Amino acid sequence: MSSAQADSAKHAAGPHWARSVGAAALWTLAQHGAFFACAWWVSWWAGAERFGAFGQGLALSAMLSAAITFRLEYAGQLERRQRRAASLFSLAQRSAWLICALLLAALAVVHHQWVRVPLWLWASTLALAPQAATLVLASRCARGGDVVRAAALRSGPAIIMVLILLPAWAVGWQEGIEWSIPLSAWMGWMVARLLSLANNPGGDDRRRVDARRVAAFHLPFVRAELPGFLLNVSANHGQVLLIGAMGGDAAAGTAALALRIAMLPTSLFGLALADRLRSRVVAQGIGSGLTALLRQAVQRMMALSLGAHVIAALLVPLLLPLVFPQQGEVLVSMVMWLLPLGMVRLVASPLAFMLPWRGWLGLSLLGQCLLFACALLSVVLVFPISGLNGVAVAYAISAVGVYLGYIATAWAAARTDT
Repeated sequence: MSSAQADSAKHAAGPHWARSVGAAALWTLAQHGAFFACAWWVSWWAGAERFGAFGQGLALSAMLSAAITFRLEYAGQLERRQRRAASLFSLAQRSAWLICALLLAALAVVHHQWVRVPLWLWASTLALAPQAATLVLASRCARGGDVVRAAALRSGPAIIMVLILLPAWAVGWQEGIEWSIPLSAWMGWMVARLLSLANNPGGDDRRRVDARRVAAFHLPFVRAELPGFLLNVSANHGQVLLIGAMGGDAAAGTAALALRIAMLPTSLFGLALADRLRSRVVAQGIGSGLTALLRQAVQRMMALSLGAHVIAALLVPLLLPLVFPQQGEVLVSMVMWLLPLGMVRLVASPLAFMLPWRGWLGLSLLGQCLLFACALLSVVLVFPISGLNGVAVAYAISAVGVYLGYIATAWAAARTDT
């Protein structure tokens, strides 16, 4: 094993509890449980249309906060050398604060010169920098194999949001619905920062190498990875924003809720599985053990995905009409149509890093383009004719084929000497 592999293997090692996918999934369950609690509370308190505005704010903040780092934190997770990784994480945080400031300035100009900016757009933009900085800190933890702490950091803002909405309801402050987005992001980042300083995950930043040299070295990765990632998050969250533009806030809220519920098993286990698998693969490096490692991971993910989605299919028709009556039967039918997509996605998502890791950047970008096309065209072509149910059917059928292609291509990347 080379010195770089030895450093990654030592860094990926750690206490067993820190690498527990189950414990990480519990934190992610708390995160999504907090979201569903907020969704139910806002729908009951202010109605489906107000929840739609709230959901669009969450979608936009999730989409942009993960993009304004230019994916440098992802490059840091894949980087074997600790000093370079520390510099990449630092660059990712600095770019997030700068881009957020520029976006707020642009919104101020638009609001003053042309059109009134809605409250949810202000709120989600204010949340971008701290939310992105928290994701960078979580990536540092994940690089060291501590998937539990990474999941805890990611879940913090959603849990804090519940604590903000309760007093907002108690005093009748309806604007607190939108303002809970930036408030929870800032409070979550402050807690994450304190924990980061106390535990110093990811190594000592004083060992960082020259930032400009590192940025220049990783520029080809950013040029290839960032467009694909933007397409991916646009497929996941931009679909909700497009439905809102075409069908109104209530339709956007229903679509956001249906997508979140149908992809809940993937959300619960996907990030933790990806973090753990990525740290193990980077530590393993290229060799005969890589295919055996991936074969075992895929088999376990297939069993987990099948069991989780069968349970979800049994519970959805029973629980959703009781918990979210404001959204009606369309919510249940959308979720049921989307569950097969979630079953395939849970297996494919943790393998997506294989393509950029092995240098197959062109195929990685092609896959993201196809997913973006599936999400966009299912709304543009089908929503005016068949509504939300038609969108769910079209998106599920088309995207399943793309994710199956991801699995096959990731397997080929592992077996091919590049």
